[in-house]
Amino acid sequence: MKTFAYLLAALFLVPAFAPAQVPVVVGPRNFKLNQILPSVTSTPQYTFRGTTDKRADYLKWFEIEVEFEVDGVELVDELTVDYLVSINNRLCPGKVTHVNVPKGKSRFSVMYISPRNLDRLTGGKQLNQGMIDNIWITISKQGQKLAEKAMVNKAIPNLPRFEGMLSTKSDTPFHPLWWDRYEEVKPDGR
Repeated sequence: MKTFAYLLAALFLVPAFAPAQVPVVVGPRNFKLNQILPSVTSTPQYTFRGTTDKRADYLKWFEIEVEFEVDGVELVDELTVDYLVSINNRLCPGKVTHVNVPKGKSRFSVMYISPRNLDRLTGGKQLNQGMIDNIWITISKQGQKLAEKAMVNKAIPNLPRFEGMLSTKSDTPFHPLWWDRYEEVKPDGR
């Protein structure tokens, strides 16, 4: 009976003294920024019943989509993607924090510049390729830079910064679209 009691006690105590699991270290080798995909897109159209249609003309949004990949870790609890867009020699910073990012290729993040903000940046002219000077993207975790890429390999110039020009998907009419394409955004988004 004593032997059984010792055996039972050993079974319960072993887990308490077992070595702790070593946490997976996430580093730059686990991330790759594949593409920066800028495009101009129209406001999505939704149909409602029982209300007056108050849509404006088809307004254009500037979409900045980023494709990246995660390798060597099954799941990353939180990643921050910093965007820096230069339009007409004006720098527009923005960032979005993604959560629960799984391992794999073709992971996507996206941000937008609204039609009104585009008007401000372009002086009311229609956005064209010549107005987009560059886009710089940085992926980080808790302040540690994991990957970075630019559309054009140039240093970030010392230009005026226009805060608040970029919007996360959840702050746009694109919010309910393409949930299965983009990585989940942290509830406060930033």
